[in-house]
Amino acid sequence: MPAKFRNKEFSIGTYHIFQTGKSVIFSGDPDFQRYLSNLRRFVPETDAKLLAYCLLPNALDLLVRQSTPRAITKLMRKLTTAYSMYKKGSPFRGVYKARLLAGDREALDVSSQIHRSPMTTTNFGPLQIRSTFSSYLYSSYHLYLENISNSWIDTLYISRLVPDYKRFVES
Repeated sequence: MPAKFRNKEFSIGTYHIFQTGKSVIFSGDPDFQRYLSNLRRFVPETDAKLLAYCLLPNALDLLVRQSTPRAITKLMRKLTTAYSMYKKGSPFRGVYKARLLAGDREALDVSSQIHRSPMTTTNFGPLQIRSTFSSYLYSSYHLYLENISNSWIDTLYISRLVPDYKRFVES
């Protein structure tokens, strides 16, 4: 029987969204690039602002601010459906989890946690995770270091909360 989408409605605010795989979600560069392409395409179509992301072989983390109660639901439905169609079946273990953050300080801490997550994963299947924060290609950390914000990711919201984001993350 096919899975039913739950009609989730979240309060306005900032959320840590995470999703794990049955085993491997992203088995190589083409998979990572496809998901990133979907993020670039779908984030501007919703009332969600992507603040940070990190894609790992068996999990993904997103930091998202929403301005309407169903923005996260719309975004995650589009991302999950498009990626599952690309993989010809869902690689995800269940539905995504979304945790409302208490305020700016918690959003700052979660962004740092998301950007440090490649350092906590050393080996996973066919992929070797890079050994430095800034060299990992499937995280928004390099965008923070280069002060890049655009239509699909907003690095300014978190960057304004701390004078030296790089030092904050890497300390």
